[in-house]
Amino acid sequence: MMDAWLVDLDQVVPTDISAHYPEGLTEEELRRGAEFVHARAAHRFFRARLTVRRLLADRLGLAARDLRIHYDPAGKPYLPDQPGTHVSWSRSDGLLLLGATETGPIGVDVELVRPSTTSLDVLTFVYPGVPAGVSPETFFHAWTLLEAAVKATGRGLTDGAREVDLAFGPDGAVSLRGITGHGTLPWHGHTALQPTLQDTPWAMTAFVSRELPPVTVLPWPDRAREPVRERARARALAGLTTG
Repeated sequence: MMDAWLVDLDQVVPTDISAHYPEGLTEEELRRGAEFVHARAAHRFFRARLTVRRLLADRLGLAARDLRIHYDPAGKPYLPDQPGTHVSWSRSDGLLLLGATETGPIGVDVELVRPSTTSLDVLTFVYPGVPAGVSPETFFHAWTLLEAAVKATGRGLTDGAREVDLAFGPDGAVSLRGITGHGTLPWHGHTALQPTLQDTPWAMTAFVSRELPPVTVLPWPDRAREPVRERARARALAGLTTG
């Protein structure tokens, strides 16, 4: 069974993730955080890495300091001491999406839903199979599903995008038909809109794994559950009344 969490990093307080923030980060993570120009971006990065350790350690019944996370040559994370547990995560500004399962490789992706006139051009450059005339809303379904698929295989967009077979529906939806060259068992993909506390009230999430969709995404910390729903509802109502 897959576990998944959507984390608003701006709602995470240091005591949620580390008794002595930012203790628990590796030297490489500290170095990367120091490269950010803005302190807010650095703290989001730190909180993301510490939150991943906290949630995975809780799931496995470990102390966060005892959880080791390594990366293969392509950058895909894995747990050397728990080889049966597969993990993937994605960050979009202040949002973190984390997935974990024991049923095989997994890939996840999250994107804040922002309008852009160039999004489809970027998608078409990476994935030439995009049909002509698709709506701009299609981008978020296709992009997140594509990202999640190449993360699941560990190939990355440059090498793996052309191995992914996406189906584009007439209603703007996108589904995963398969991934070539990575075993005979079927791959399953799923996208969904999630309410957020960010400036953009909605995020698109995508999961690709050997498990059948859908996936239940839990907000974390739990105290953010009701504010997320209430703010998203208020923004949606405001749009209806002013549109």
